[in-house]
Amino acid sequence: MKKSLKTLAVFLMIALLITSVTSGCKMSFDEEETESEEVKQESKVESLSTRRAKVSIIQYINYTALNECCEGIKQSLEAANIEYEVNVGSDSSPEQDCEEFAQNTAINGGYDLVITIGTPASIAAYPSISSSSRVPVIFCAVTDPVGANLVVSNQTPTNNCTGISTAFNITEQLNMINTFQPTITKLGVIYTKDEPNTEQQLKTLKSEAKKLNITIYEGAAESVSDLKTLAAEMVPEVDAITLLPDNMVSANSWEIMNQAIIGNKPVYGVTQTEVKEGCLAGYCYDFTELGRKTGERAAAVLRGQSAADTPVELVSDCTLYVNTDAVESLSIDIPDSYSNAQKVKTSYE
Repeated sequence: MKKSLKTLAVFLMIALLITSVTSGCKMSFDEEETESEEVKQESKVESLSTRRAKVSIIQYINYTALNECCEGIKQSLEAANIEYEVNVGSDSSPEQDCEEFAQNTAINGGYDLVITIGTPASIAAYPSISSSSRVPVIFCAVTDPVGANLVVSNQTPTNNCTGISTAFNITEQLNMINTFQPTITKLGVIYTKDEPNTEQQLKTLKSEAKKLNITIYEGAAESVSDLKTLAAEMVPEVDAITLLPDNMVSANSWEIMNQAIIGNKPVYGVTQTEVKEGCLAGYCYDFTELGRKTGERAAAVLRGQSAADTPVELVSDCTLYVNTDAVESLSIDIPDSYSNAQKVKTSYE
């Protein structure tokens, strides 16, 4: 009986010892796992001092203005000795492509930062990056970052995202149109139906046009094929057409331009490419410079600056471009107040 009790006691001691050791190992493992996750982010800046940082650039579509942004970004990254990879969305499904680029970037890892070019690309890519990794996102040429849910506010982004915003001045554009055509009363606008920020731009356009006694005629396109039809229907009804910052329309503005030429009506653009393709005039950004600013912002964040605490830079400085070939064919004089505008001739890039 005593022998059995001794044996039982030994088994109980061994069981208690195993339980204690196992429990101790588990606690030690959990603490180590938590610590390694915290150290991973803290050591990121240190690791960049011993290797070249790598950036994923996600561009909405292959279009001149966005290509110029990308070129400026690459110039700044190369100057800072930062590696980069460029992914460009297709004409058929750019939003889906940009989302997939972002998902692959987040899953595969190896990138220290993501740069998005254009509002649609930023909206498509940011959620995948923010939900799957702690990699900061820097955007380029986004009209309304708050409305696009990229930042909480332009002054204090809060999200791990910041960048360069292009604040298109609709009032300035309308005043320019009214100066070129003092008797204008009907102005058409063609835009992409689901283009982010369109609603706010249209609201501002209508409000400002009303002050000048100009009625706005709208045409909402769901695809590129709609542009020609909308333009053909609109041209006979208006005195002129204006474009807005709209990626699909800008990339295919010649569809609208051809119908305007047939109807002998002026079109006003918002990019140098549009003016060179035949728009009468337009206030335009230097997109290469926007790209350089974006690349510099990305380099600063990679050096340790917090994206969440870095205010969005609002760029509003534009240059007025006038197409002298369009001026001549439409028999419209360049107003004296715009005699110093940048003059271009019609050309296709």
